[in-house]
Parts: sequence; C-alpha cells; structure tokens
Amino acid sequence: MEFHLPHRDSVVILKGDKLYAQTLRQLTLRLLPGSNVRIATSVARASTLVRTRRADLLVAGTESSINGNVVDFLAVCSKPPAPARRILVLTTHGETRLLAALRSLPIDGLFDAANDNPDNFGVALRAVAAGGHYWSPTLKRRMERNAASLFRLLTILEQVVLSVVGDGSDDVTAAHELGLSPVTVSTVRRHLHRKLGVQHRGELVRVAAQNGFVRFTPTGVVRPGFGMLAAIYRSRRRKAGACTV
Repeated sequence: MEFHLPHRDSVVILKGDKLYAQTLRQLTLRLLPGSNVRIATSVARASTLVRTRRADLLVAGTESSINGNVVDFLAVCSKPPAPARRILVLTTHGETRLLAALRSLPIDGLFDAANDNPDNFGVALRAVAAGGHYWSPTLKRRMERNAASLFRLLTILEQVVLSVVGDGSDDVTAAHELGLSPVTVSTVRRHLHRKLGVQHRGELVRVAAQNGFVRFTPTGVVRPGFGMLAAIYRSRRRKAGACTV
C-alpha cells in the first residue's frame, strides 16, 4: 500500500556519503511517492537548501564527513520559524555529548543506524513524516542513562570550556575564542581536572573526545552542540548581570 506524505512534498537528506545519500533518496521516493527529495553532503549546502525552500522533512546524519556542526544546524532548523517542519536524525555515534545535545532538541525521530534493524528505517521515516515520532530503543536507553551522568556533574561554563580546551588548546587560545580571561579559563580547567579525575591536558582531551565534546576529523575539529552550549551560557550570564544591577 502506498503511503503519501500529507501536505508535504519537500524532503532534504543531509549525508556526507553521496552513495548512501542516493540510497536514502530512492528509499524515500519509494516510501513517500511524489516527494521532491534534495540531497546535501555538507551542512553549508543543507543550510542553503532549507533557506531556499522550507523542508517539510529533514533527514540528517551526524557523521564527520558532512563537514560541519550538524547539531548546531539542527538547532537552527528546529527554531521558529523553522526551516524544517519535521526532523529525523540518523546516527552511528553514541557519544555522550552528541546524545545529550540531540535530547535537548525538539527533533521528531532518532534512528540508530549502527544497531537498529535496517527495516525499521522505513518505519521511522513514515512515522516522522506522518507527524509522529520514532526513537531507536538502544539510543533512547543511552539518552536516559546519560541524562544523569556527566552533564549533571559539570556546569554549563565547564562544558563550554571543555568543548574548547578539549581539542588541546591552551588557556590563552581558549580564552580568546570564548571571550573570557585566561585566568577564568585556567580556573575552570582546574575544576575540570578535579571533577573528571584527570591529571594532564592530554587526559582532558581524551575525556572530551570520548564523551563527544570534540570530534577530530580530516577537515578539522568539530564540537557537536557547542553553539547551543555557548548560547545558553551567554544567556545565563546576561541574566545574572541584569539581576545584579
């Protein structure tokens, strides 16, 4: 039986692998006949597509080959006036930071491309396209466990600093990027060493990478969700400043 996308005809697929993207396109056309499916292999291209024409459905991967910060792009796509009405995310990454960032976004589905039954992708696509939701059980369990772990241990400022010093940047470089003083960054970094039980900068980089605060790719360092974290910190900082006036 054919399944029609109600009042939706614009689908954008964001995947770094062109062959994989084409496979998803063919599957989408089979499951959602009559859809206008456009492919983007980078965040920059996907941004152009959704600005040019609002996407009724965005299917996005999280792999590093996409060449861009997917999480921050998804955050923009989900804010009103949203350039994407429905969002389905495909991921093979289970890093703590990535899952925590996705958990905070109003996305409509999350598919575990590494562990979920491939046949369930069609179920996920149809559910999200029809206005429902789909969460792979494996990722849902991990998100629930992670919610009570590292992110309750660290403050927002500590998470922001970890996202920058986690690539090996020294305190002066991190301070310049964050708009903070080197003394503040140094103080926060010492708190991170104590809370995370690490002694050296190299260990801090390892923890940051293992938990998805930084991802090292052939084209450079990606910090999933860093834009959202920084925005939250700046907002709280402004409010705190206003309260002291």
